[in-house]
Amino acid sequence: MRMEGLMRLMLATVIIFLMALTAFAQSPIQITFEQNEVGKYPSNWRARDQEEATKVYSVQAEGEKKFLHADARGLSVQISYEKKWDLSEYPMLRWQWRAVTFPDGSDERIKKGNDSVLGLYVVLSGLPFVKSLKYIWSDTHPVGAAFDSPFSSGSKMIVVRSGRAQANTWITEERDVLADYERFFGKKKNPNAIGIGILTDADNTNSRAVGDYGEMTILPRSAK
Repeated sequence: MRMEGLMRLMLATVIIFLMALTAFAQSPIQITFEQNEVGKYPSNWRARDQEEATKVYSVQAEGEKKFLHADARGLSVQISYEKKWDLSEYPMLRWQWRAVTFPDGSDERIKKGNDSVLGLYVVLSGLPFVKSLKYIWSDTHPVGAAFDSPFSSGSKMIVVRSGRAQANTWITEERDVLADYERFFGKKKNPNAIGIGILTDADNTNSRAVGDYGEMTILPRSAK
């Protein structure tokens, strides 16, 4: 009887451990600016030209909320956060952003107008070229519009917010990145993302774009 009771206890312990391990494995992955210094460029984000990036991006705060502020004056500087994850396990992406100043005369379909107040990339692994999905807040195109970047067919642009009616308001977005990946690039075994990119730009329109980015969360499909 003692041995049977001990075995039951051991089995229960193993089950609890496995359940805890599974829950941990499926926990959301958060990318925030909480550890960064206000007024400074976020040190854990990279750019090809770090000096130029510091002219556009800085961490700011409102109350206890820290966020990334972007102010592009005739500039285009993309920054990136390196993070690899399996899209089949974590297909969903949720983020917060706020549009402030829209670039003049923007039209993301053409090179001379390809500026957006807010742009969030999911960078995808793949050979021979890296691909990306770019979610934008467009001043010109309607929600749901999707097209190739005029600079690269490997970058697919998807309008998730449009117009100025909700300017100066924090908006939460959510996308099924895996579904978007399969829509544009086809199904692939073990599809992976390798990072997040951010781009608020105004170089092609030679104007100004201002916007803010809040926390980003990578989620399993079942997460609420």
